[in-house]
Amino acid sequence: MLGVGWASLAVAGVLIVLLVVFYVWVYLRNKSMGRAGMVSRSRLHCPKCGETFDYDYIPGASVTALRLGTGRYMACPLCHKWSTFELHATQVSAAKS
Repeated sequence: MLGVGWASLAVAGVLIVLLVVFYVWVYLRNKSMGRAGMVSRSRLHCPKCGETFDYDYIPGASVTALRLGTGRYMACPLCHKWSTFELHATQVSAAKS
């Protein structure tokens, strides 16, 4: 019984280390591409309402969208209808905080 607890603790530790390594890698990659920090900004065009809006996102941390490779399936903040948006092809600059 005691061994199962230590094994799950070890697995949780490994997952935390992998998550930290992933976020450091994303941070360094964004920094080398001329972006500050983890937040990236894309200028998106909604196919349903035709409006353009800026979307700030943190790679790997989608809460209000479904990840589809380099795109996201999410609701437009203007018309609230769901569509697929390509984030990486529409990146404009680092988000100002």
